[in-house]
Amino acid sequence: MSAFNKSRILYVNHTGLVSGGEKVLLEILRGLDRDRFEPIVTCPAQGELADQVARLKVDWFPMPAVRARFSWRPDHAVLACSAVFKTAAALRRQIAIASPALIHANSVRAGIIATLAATGIGTPVIWHVHDTLPNHPVSSAIRALAFLARNTRIIAVSQSTARRFQGRFPMSAKVRTIHNGIDLSRFPVKQAIDSQFRQGLGISPNDFLVCAIGQICARKGLLELIEALARIAHRAPQIHLAIVGKVVFPHEAAYLRSLHAAAVNLRLTGRVHFTGELSDVSPVLRAANLLVLNSHDEPFGLVLIEAMASGTPVLATRVGGIPEIVTDAEDGWLVEKADTSALASKLIELSEGEDQLAQVARRALRTALLRFSAERFQKELEQFYTTLESRANRNGSAHKHPALLSSTGN
Repeated sequence: MSAFNKSRILYVNHTGLVSGGEKVLLEILRGLDRDRFEPIVTCPAQGELADQVARLKVDWFPMPAVRARFSWRPDHAVLACSAVFKTAAALRRQIAIASPALIHANSVRAGIIATLAATGIGTPVIWHVHDTLPNHPVSSAIRALAFLARNTRIIAVSQSTARRFQGRFPMSAKVRTIHNGIDLSRFPVKQAIDSQFRQGLGISPNDFLVCAIGQICARKGLLELIEALARIAHRAPQIHLAIVGKVVFPHEAAYLRSLHAAAVNLRLTGRVHFTGELSDVSPVLRAANLLVLNSHDEPFGLVLIEAMASGTPVLATRVGGIPEIVTDAEDGWLVEKADTSALASKLIELSEGEDQLAQVARRALRTALLRFSAERFQKELEQFYTTLESRANRNGSAHKHPALLSSTGN
């Protein structure tokens, strides 16, 4: 297909740092049908995202970073609004240059910016909602913007996220749930426990290794997981915990320090292992007996699918989109959030139930293969793109495709 006949999609990411939503964006770019779609990315130059996008041979251009967080302080709100409008103005200039068929905003913040930037242009704007809106007056204003903006559509990563995003606004017709998927080939099913990662931690093949993988922040419930291990430490001396990940946002650095302090104060120094971030977590999953996701809130939980595809059983909290992935006692286990006692009891039970673990792991693998492949995700996403572009063309807002993109960042 000629480059002039491809649908140009502009992906907008409000941060240059890489966490869960950015990993999904990178998977989209890897799997996108380049015969039908031409991707372009705009994001801040600071951080790893721009380099990773460039490695995928995708054009990108820089945009100002948006340092806007929910706050009850009026002065913070004024600064946040100023940052949003400044970035929206810069993005509007780039939209005029690139003339995309669609704009895919990869977060709520990116959605706000893209909607403001595209006002009056007519280009469809997709908000890809990876996070749960907090209880805050600003959330109502965000919902109102998404509801009233004529060309805005929403992709939610789970039905739970979709419901929370809509709130009391009647916008179900604008919202589509598309569960994330993964490249299953990157997470081969383990045939036996991999000992190499264990050797690096200094633990034996007979120890029961629990892993927690992902961004280190209070929302992930890692402190409560350490406390649960402390409750059963004397009864289950064979249980070890590997915390794999890093702090993404600076305000969470104090939380990481509290985790290290808890491991020391609870006399778990030799039982809790901090590995930092690993570029490939599949060796961790092949080495682990169990993955635990003890989140207080979790819009989706991509690491659950990675574990299930690897043949590693999962234990998670019954929050957000997790029950849409895991069926309790069928292809994993669920406990209530903030119930440290229940978590500790389940850890004891599973550490002593080898047959139970194996049966659930087999069922979990089927779930991952049937419901959460990258191919299924990409097919649904591209169908959504095509539908939106066709609707825009019928409504008379078809894009003009320039011969050249005048500004790229690589």
